[in-house]
Amino acid sequence: MKGFLFTYFTFFTLFSFAQFEDENEDKTVFGGTNIIAKNAAGQVGIKSKDGKEIVPFVYNKIIENNLGLFVFKVNKSNGYERSYSLGYYNKRFKQILPCQYNSLLALEDGYIIASQNSDKKFGLIDTIGRIIIPFEYDEMAAPSEGLFLTKVAGKYGFITKKNNTVIDHKFVYASPFSEGLAAASKSDLIGFINRRGDFEIKERFTSADDFAYGYAPVFFYSQASVVNPEGEILFPFIFKSIHSVGNGQFIFETSENLRNTLASTLPKLKIAQKPDELSQYDSIITPMDSEIDSEILGEKFMGVLNALGQLIGGNEFKQVIHIHSEGTEQLYAVQKKSDEENANSNYNFALMDGNGKILSEYRFFEVKPDEKMVIEETETGFVNYYVAPNGKLTRLKD
Repeated sequence: MKGFLFTYFTFFTLFSFAQFEDENEDKTVFGGTNIIAKNAAGQVGIKSKDGKEIVPFVYNKIIENNLGLFVFKVNKSNGYERSYSLGYYNKRFKQILPCQYNSLLALEDGYIIASQNSDKKFGLIDTIGRIIIPFEYDEMAAPSEGLFLTKVAGKYGFITKKNNTVIDHKFVYASPFSEGLAAASKSDLIGFINRRGDFEIKERFTSADDFAYGYAPVFFYSQASVVNPEGEILFPFIFKSIHSVGNGQFIFETSENLRNTLASTLPKLKIAQKPDELSQYDSIITPMDSEIDSEILGEKFMGVLNALGQLIGGNEFKQVIHIHSEGTEQLYAVQKKSDEENANSNYNFALMDGNGKILSEYRFFEVKPDEKMVIEETETGFVNYYVAPNGKLTRLKD
């Protein structure tokens, strides 16, 4: 959420549509024998193993989720723009919501955020179709720390599941709460508010992301740093991106021209507190011609910093992926640019601990951090490993 105008609401609405685009038919649902299928006319429904129709074949897509099934139809339209109508079946294949909704979002606690086709207003529904929060909001995000971020008459505020307003709708921008604070704005700049709606960190950033591991990424235009809950900015705004990964360590990306000078330059720079102070960095940061060019040329400088601004593991990496933060243990997958054209480190990843020690050879061609897994290509095929926080590998069965 780097851009000021981007909101969680846009994401959730688009997600409700986009999730249908990649789903394949002829798959079982709810771990049983019933199958999502398509008839000769190209319409989608659900049939049993013996061919009995369970859900009528009148939809364009059907998607399984933790609450049941979301179904959707493409509306008739004049011109090129498509629109969609969504509905909901429970896990017993009973239709709860007809296809009369502009978007649906399944929540983990058994509720659905929905917006109506008629007026695009948002509300909250339970799995038997009861309206929990009336359809009176222009935008509505999934709850975070017990509060729903909503928009009314162009202003953002926060409500409870009982539709009680906890923080008045008085902000021109806001994001959901994370670690007790929420990015918000009443002006052109962004700060962070507490659960009373007061600014705990004053408005002085052009954009901000959520708190995680005790810090939040903040931006002055396209340049990034991090801030703690007390509002202290840790580093000068010389990064393309930077975020906390636990234990006082941060993964960053910055310009390639800082690769050999960052360690010596960073301690000398004053931390800008206002946008007009960024001019002190003009001679340090040289923008790339384009992100596409930088990817082609490999001109990407990533690394790990501690809270004192010291480089962990050196300045040789072009990619760093965080895998673990368990207790005091940190684990990363790192890839570096070698001067040798065919060096493994140009293409493969090694494992690195939180002290900067390389724990393995550069042998893994793919990293799946969400699954805590790395993949190695061998002469006999691909080998998958689970990675423990200490870097120990366990080979997974094919």
